[in-house]
Amino acid sequence: MARKPKSVIDIDKEIEALRAQRVASLEARADQIGKIAAKADLTTLKISDAELLREFQAIAERFRRKTDASDTPKA
Repeated sequence: MARKPKSVIDIDKEIEALRAQRVASLEARADQIGKIAAKADLTTLKISDAELLREFQAIAERFRRKTDASDTPKA
């Protein structure tokens, strides 16, 4: 038996639900990262938001390079 194609309205509802799930997931991850930062005593340092952001960006770039290197096929 053939499935009836979804309507645009149904698809839009699914997209909206996925966007809400994405926001919730990002917020949960941000909370988790904040707790880790607190455990590392970052909350006690006198460091500007701009400097802290640069350091977090450097960490993210380091992990991206590791991920990219591991995704590269080996000959």
